[in-house]
Amino acid sequence: MSTEPNAAAPLRFRGGTFGLLLPFTVLLSGMLLLAAAGKAMPAAFWVPALAAVATALALAKDPAHCADLLIQGMASEMVATMLLAWFLAGIVAQLMKETGLVEGLTWLCISTGLGGRVFPLVAFLCGSFLSLATGMALGTVIALAPILYPVGVALGADGPVMAGAIISAACLGDSAAPMSDTTIAAAYTQGVDVGAVVRARLRYVLAAAAIAAVCFFVFAGAAHSGGTPVDEGSASPRGLVMLAVPALLAVMMCRGVHLIVALVSAAAAGIALGLASGLLPFERLLVVDAASFTVGGVLVEGVQSLLDIAVFALLLMGLVNLLDKGGFFRRLVNACSHFIQSDRTCELSAAALNVALCLLTVASSVTIMLEGPIAKKLLVEQRGLCPARSAVLMSGISCAALGLIPYAFAPLLTYMLAGRSGAPVDFSIGQMVLCNYYGWALALVMLFSILTGWGRAPGTSRKEH
Repeated sequence: MSTEPNAAAPLRFRGGTFGLLLPFTVLLSGMLLLAAAGKAMPAAFWVPALAAVATALALAKDPAHCADLLIQGMASEMVATMLLAWFLAGIVAQLMKETGLVEGLTWLCISTGLGGRVFPLVAFLCGSFLSLATGMALGTVIALAPILYPVGVALGADGPVMAGAIISAACLGDSAAPMSDTTIAAAYTQGVDVGAVVRARLRYVLAAAAIAAVCFFVFAGAAHSGGTPVDEGSASPRGLVMLAVPALLAVMMCRGVHLIVALVSAAAAGIALGLASGLLPFERLLVVDAASFTVGGVLVEGVQSLLDIAVFALLLMGLVNLLDKGGFFRRLVNACSHFIQSDRTCELSAAALNVALCLLTVASSVTIMLEGPIAKKLLVEQRGLCPARSAVLMSGISCAALGLIPYAFAPLLTYMLAGRSGAPVDFSIGQMVLCNYYGWALALVMLFSILTGWGRAPGTSRKEH
């Protein structure tokens, strides 16, 4: 087997473009069927993903080359970093669960009179500050979901709304923070300063955030009956000392420390603090039962808690690489140049392309890097629009879309961490993304801007049409 796939060798499928798209169609169809049956779980997605891989290998004219490219997509630096971060996040989340931080925060909220009606809004606002400070959508989910979701549900907040508040906070930072990969990619591809992009999109972000804040307060207990009022007898302040762990993680993220370094440091500090305080028995670090051939404990169970999404991510990114190497993204981007009649039509075409690429890649920075050159050509060079406007459209739409696509990584990770927190999760991923009020608000604000021209400004070399 070749371990060094020839990047220059063309990837061809029987049936041409239809054969190239069929594996991804198998994947999406299987996921939609699972969602319709109320079984949209990351581990369940393995089956359509494996079916898609088998379809790709069966249709490829050179199955060995196709297999090499599948592995190449799975082995990218982005995927490796993401998986390691998730496994470390699972360990930190398991630590917080076992040492009583959730019960401590619940006790604190009860003592201060903070109820479930207000908590999703508080979670959205606090999470937004963290995501704005770090620019890391998945990092925000990792830091907040294992702690805030169970506390909110224990206080009686609606489950999907509580999870939606965490996703919304992550999306806000991704769409607005100067150092997010989405912002940098959008500015870079359009040849404009990052500061100009941040200033240009401020009006859209504030409008969407205001709409979302109102929704989180109004619908905190109305959308679903998943809230479980707290048993005050189970709340205890002992675990509050463990607040130092997420606080350390947040501080390190805000200071620009590499996410892997921050997570390892937080996990080590959490273990040391848990042992020293007596909240974590030493024997719970590693539990080996040789008689039943099982291994458990905080470290092992933390990693195992996110294996479902990790396996799905590997298979998905392998399939995405096939679409890329098969030339589909290039053809899709170039096809949009045939539908340009006006500024509005041009922006709508760019927005539709952005959503299509988000559905296929589930990565905002990848979407923008693929779309960026054609967006610059259509919006800036042909229509003469301000390059900051083009960057704002791409970053805003991709951030909204990837918070609303059920199989995108932010919703999946939120769902997984909420389910592993010990709090009840009796709703589907689809119900959860319906409560991502910031994502919906940002999508509507961007659509309103395109249709009305709000915020549209000509560039320095505007052409007359």
